[in-house]
Amino acid sequence: MNISEAFDFLNFWINKNTGAWYTISELTEIVDRGQMSLYEDLQPKYATSQRIKDALSVFKEKENFTTQVSGNVIISDSRYLNLLDIQIYFQISNRTVYYPLEILNEDVRADRLNSQLDPVTVTSPIAEQVAAKTFRLYPASQYNGNITFLRRPIKPVFAYTIISGRVIVYDNANSTQLEWNETWHNAILIKALSSIGINLTDGEVSQYAELKSQSNYQTVNMV
Repeated sequence: MNISEAFDFLNFWINKNTGAWYTISELTEIVDRGQMSLYEDLQPKYATSQRIKDALSVFKEKENFTTQVSGNVIISDSRYLNLLDIQIYFQISNRTVYYPLEILNEDVRADRLNSQLDPVTVTSPIAEQVAAKTFRLYPASQYNGNITFLRRPIKPVFAYTIISGRVIVYDNANSTQLEWNETWHNAILIKALSSIGINLTDGEVSQYAELKSQSNYQTVNMV
């Protein structure tokens, strides 16, 4: 489903329920709201099923880092949303060793730093999140590693030209589509409609598909 078809779907149900049409900018906002609502539902369940992991994998990013002696790791990607993993790597006997970092809350940090049974060293450090996109590694040292995280889904763009002063012609080539696998598009659109007080059943979604196939129905999108 491209973004034009998604907007047709939304405006059909908006008009059916309210007698109004939403503009392209309004539809863009509610689609983005719908996809972020779906993201927030799925993200806490990221590793609980392959289906959910597959759904979110398109938003997975990785950055390499080399810290200064302070041991701070700062994520540069402005789209960062949720951390998945931080690991460091180092050389021992001509072999690259990878070590996953434990992210600790500040209330247990001191206990771990003082532990003699499980000492914190430069080859087995710990980490603490100190800001939205900043993590501090202990003990303070220079580290090489990488960080894996989920970024924000890209906001869709409905590109178009206007003919005769009022006819909108959809421009697929310059539009930005939803990044989600198409199996999740209906869920996004249902959440988008829910955000403006329109709640659809599965039967109504199927009804729209049948209507489209029977009459090639297309709604009106406005600037």
